[in-house]
Amino acid sequence: MRHRWKSCAGTTAAFAVAFTAFGAAPVWAAPSPEVQQRPSVEEQLAGAEHRQQPGDPASSPPVGDTGELRDDVEVADFAKARSREYFAVLPRSIPQRSIERVAGLKGVDSVEVVDAARMNVDGESTAVLGVDPSSFRNYAPEPSAESDDIWRGIAEGRVALSDEAGKQRGLDVGSRVDLAGAEGKVTREVWTHATSGVAGIDALISRNLAERLGFPRGNALIVSAPEADLWRLQEDLKTALGDEASLQLLAEDPRPRPAGAPGEALDRATLEAAIEAAKTRIGVPYVWGGESMSEGGYDCSGLVQWAFKQAGVSVPRVTHNQWFAGEQLDFADARRGDLIFWRNDPTAPDYISHVAIYLGDGRMLESPRTGLDVRITDVRMDNMAGVVRVHR
Repeated sequence: MRHRWKSCAGTTAAFAVAFTAFGAAPVWAAPSPEVQQRPSVEEQLAGAEHRQQPGDPASSPPVGDTGELRDDVEVADFAKARSREYFAVLPRSIPQRSIERVAGLKGVDSVEVVDAARMNVDGESTAVLGVDPSSFRNYAPEPSAESDDIWRGIAEGRVALSDEAGKQRGLDVGSRVDLAGAEGKVTREVWTHATSGVAGIDALISRNLAERLGFPRGNALIVSAPEADLWRLQEDLKTALGDEASLQLLAEDPRPRPAGAPGEALDRATLEAAIEAAKTRIGVPYVWGGESMSEGGYDCSGLVQWAFKQAGVSVPRVTHNQWFAGEQLDFADARRGDLIFWRNDPTAPDYISHVAIYLGDGRMLESPRTGLDVRITDVRMDNMAGVVRVHR
């Protein structure tokens, strides 16, 4: 097992740029967006050697009433499954020459232009992509990519929520939600629960609807480069897109970096402080997106981030990025204070979707899901992705 390097403290400015871009005026519905911390690409690459093999193929996510689909809206057939290696986002539209530069980089197979912003969905701040359904579907997780009905519904102006956002927030398929952007508010049907494949993105809409709501036009890219040297590509993308660009690694199994020292695993006293902090929240409700008592509770990764912060350790906010918070291990090697991760999202079988704190002796502490409180329970082995030993 190779060491995994990570430095949690002081998450890089690059990822602050990414989600400031999502919130740059006038796109945000709220005037003062809170930027989520994300690990640097170096941290992600150094922690990304291990990949859990997906299980059996999942069926396509359910959609709303297909009888309401119009015949005059066409979506191209699913053409080819495209891998997702990087997500790049800027505060404003990416110049065409820069897009062409990225498309011509060594190892890049294809590039998909999308519109990225954060807006209120049913009153909750949500990171959203405006996509071209005909082309973006080729970059979506396989269970969704092959469903014509999903992409026809998005093309007609409906909204696809991630599996987690839809289920945890009680926004059922077929329900209607308000979408509030810089250019006003519209009401749309929740067409499906289908995860985008980009960590932290919880909704997809069409680029036409995104433009109507005031999104920046073409300020983000999905980059497919399955055979690229991801370290080299990272540097090339920075050069092609400039200093304002923020990069997020989407691939989980790049070749390990040829050099780089491992970070330090947290000492026992620090881990015990994090565990004791988490225990003070037993009985507090699960709240989607919650990361403090002022919000009424915590979601799974919000609880982990809060508990480690009380012990003086900064970890990223969402589960996909916490997966890169240190050395990745098998459960057989788990120790008290390690983080356990699962892949429970049926719409994206490779996606990290849940996290808990291991207490030892087969027990763990977690904020499980809507309707349940923070609790201590037995470790569940089904769909487990692995264990991370948090490093400074």
